[in-house]
Amino acid sequence: KQWYQRRVAITAGMIPWIDQMREQRASSIDEVKAKLDEFRTYRQTVKPPKTEEKGKLVTDYNTLQTKLRLSNRPAFLPTEGKLVADIEKGWDTLETTERGVEQHLMSELIRLQRLQHLFARFTQKCDSLAKWITETKSYFKKDNIAECDLNELLGKIKSDDAFDTDMGIHKERLDQIVNLAQEMVQQGFKMAGEVAARSQAMNGLWESLQIARAQHREDLETARETQEKIDSMRLDFAKKANPFNNWLEGAREDVLDMFVCHSIEEVNALITVHEEFKACLPEFHQIFLDIQQLQQEIDTIASFGSNPYTAVEVDTLGNMWNELLQLIPQRDKDLQEALVRENKKDELRKTFANHANWFANWTSEEQKKIAESTMGPDLTLNDQLALLEDLLQEVESYRPQYEELENLNKIIQDEVIFNNPYCKHTMESLNVSWEELHNSVARQKNAVENQILVRDSKGINEEQVKEMKNAFDHFDKNEDGRLDHFEFRACLVSLGYNVDTEEHLVNHSEGDRHSDFERVLQMVDPEMTGQVTFEAFMDFMTQEASDMDTAEQIIASFRVLAGDKRYILPDEIRRELPSHQAEYCISRMAPYEGHDAVPGSLDYLSFANALYGQSDL
Repeated sequence: KQWYQRRVAITAGMIPWIDQMREQRASSIDEVKAKLDEFRTYRQTVKPPKTEEKGKLVTDYNTLQTKLRLSNRPAFLPTEGKLVADIEKGWDTLETTERGVEQHLMSELIRLQRLQHLFARFTQKCDSLAKWITETKSYFKKDNIAECDLNELLGKIKSDDAFDTDMGIHKERLDQIVNLAQEMVQQGFKMAGEVAARSQAMNGLWESLQIARAQHREDLETARETQEKIDSMRLDFAKKANPFNNWLEGAREDVLDMFVCHSIEEVNALITVHEEFKACLPEFHQIFLDIQQLQQEIDTIASFGSNPYTAVEVDTLGNMWNELLQLIPQRDKDLQEALVRENKKDELRKTFANHANWFANWTSEEQKKIAESTMGPDLTLNDQLALLEDLLQEVESYRPQYEELENLNKIIQDEVIFNNPYCKHTMESLNVSWEELHNSVARQKNAVENQILVRDSKGINEEQVKEMKNAFDHFDKNEDGRLDHFEFRACLVSLGYNVDTEEHLVNHSEGDRHSDFERVLQMVDPEMTGQVTFEAFMDFMTQEASDMDTAEQIIASFRVLAGDKRYILPDEIRRELPSHQAEYCISRMAPYEGHDAVPGSLDYLSFANALYGQSDL
């Protein structure tokens, strides 16, 4: 009985121990592992003897009951709750409890391992997020927005807009941290207080980041507004400074521009333009002041950077403006000096014009005198020659006036004077007039000398010379002392000569002209210049008069031989003349073509004229 009670007590004492192990919650994985080791030791060392004792107890109980029954003794009846059935029931409860303890310990081990993993993740995420927040806040703090230009600010604003996405991603990490903290607290993590505090700190850190980011964005927007204002002002500066700079450059070029004037009007035109330019200086000075004021406003709000719209600087404009103001007085002086020079040149023009106009009129008058020297009705050739010699001396006496003109012209050339509105005569034309005057006197003098030579050599008197001169002058329509071929023909016709018609002269080319008049022209104009001088005319007329006498004698002789007929026969010539002379005359006589012509008749009249006069005139 005592043995039985002892076995029951042992069995019954194991159940509370197992229940205690199941109800206790370990605080660490090592503690759980220790409990598992203890539980495994129980099952491997403590329980197996107990199991044998339990089996032996049942066997002994059955043996005891059998022995008591065989001995007719009453059966052993344990007290309430200590029956074998109760022992079996307790043992089953022990088995069930053992299984629960094992499951509890394994679950506890898994829970602690998960909490350890969650804590590791929580710590890693907190560290990572805290580092990112710290670096981001440091970037916001160190970002030197004040030194950024507009393009850089716009780039930063775009980057800040993109930062919203980054903020969203990291906000999800913060939410994960909070969820991890809540889960560890709910599962009774031994460091739950520390985890909760760290989670709260991360929320505070995030809020500080949001404040820093909002301030950074506000700073960006403020800086952008400032830079946009600066940019607008710089653009306005460029719109004003560039045209003003171009005007300054153009004005400087105009003021320094070299000019060459040839008249007072040109200088006055330049002075007028310059005065108009000076009149607009106040307007442009105000423009310069506006540009200066604008640059000062820019400098007030812009502490860095250059103007991207222009390379022109206000200091450069100031230097150019001051230089322009210094150049203007010199330009005034140059224009005034040019005006003085042109006035001097104008006086030279007037002086030259007075001398040149007088000289040109004098040469014209002298030319008239030369022409009139041979036109007097009572002037002999000797008188004409004397007048021409006096004219030649008179012309030479005016050489000082001519030389004075040349000196004036040299001064004008040295002064580079090209035009003269007061005079239509140039020194070249005056030179021509002077030379022409000399040549006219010399030519006319030579012509009179030749006329005297012809007169003396031909034995004609002054009256004959005058008659020929009057006839010549009558047909000299332009009074140049020459007759063209038509005028010469008309003169011959008026003197009674038989010449070709004008149509014959006009309608025949040089190669087809073989008339008597053409042969005459060969005498008076051998070079075929188209002009016949009075000397040639007078020589022809005296020669013609001499030849006519000889021809009339020959004609009279042939008329006697022909028996007063207008023609002669070859036999009549051979009968009276030696054979060689007869054949000479026959071979050169043209056939007679009169109405009374007979076969073989010859024209002795044309032969005589051709032989001595070389024409039918």
